[in-house]
Amino acid sequence: MAIPTPSEIVATRLEKLNGQLVQAIDALTDEEASTWPAKTAPSCKWHLWHMARWADYVQSLLSEVVAEKTPELWEFAGVADEWGFDGVDLGMWGAGSGLGNENGQSLPLPSTSRVKAYAKEAFDLLEQRVGMLDDTTFNAAFTDWHDNETSTGDAMVGYIAHANRHLGMMEAISGVLGKDGSVTV
Repeated sequence: MAIPTPSEIVATRLEKLNGQLVQAIDALTDEEASTWPAKTAPSCKWHLWHMARWADYVQSLLSEVVAEKTPELWEFAGVADEWGFDGVDLGMWGAGSGLGNENGQSLPLPSTSRVKAYAKEAFDLLEQRVGMLDDTTFNAAFTDWHDNETSTGDAMVGYIAHANRHLGMMEAISGVLGKDGSVTV
C-alpha cells in the first residue's frame, strides 16, 4: 500500500471531519440544535452554519488554485436571500467570525434541516476543491484569509484545526443537552 501524499491525507481528513460535523447535529431535534446553552455558548446549529459558511468561503478561494474562480453558494445559489440575510452583518468573511454572541444569536437561521443541506453542499464543494490539489498546488504560495503568506496545504491544515474546534464545541453542547456528545470515537 502506497503512503498517501499530503494532499490525499488532508482530503481524507477533511471528508471525515465534514461527516462528523453533520453527524454531530443528527441526534438533535430542531429545538435542541437551536438552543444556546448560555449567552456565550452558540447553538449546534450556529456552529454548523458557521462551518458551512467557512467551507463555502474557502472553496471559493481554492477554486482559482485548482480551476477557474467560482463564487460562494451563499450568494450564487441565493441562500443568503432565501434565508433573509440581506443586509445582515455576518462578521468577518461573511462567515460569523468576530460577530459576537448577541449578534450571532439574532441571526435568522432557518430550520436545522436547511442549514444541514447547505452545509452538505458547501462541504462537498470544498472536498472537491481539496481533492483536486496535487503536490504542486498543495505546496503553492497562498494568501490565507488572515492575509498570511503560506501554502495552500498549510491553509487547509489551519481550516481543519478550526473546524475541529467547532466539532468539539458541538459535541460538548450535545452532552450538556443530555445527548451522547461524541461522534469521534
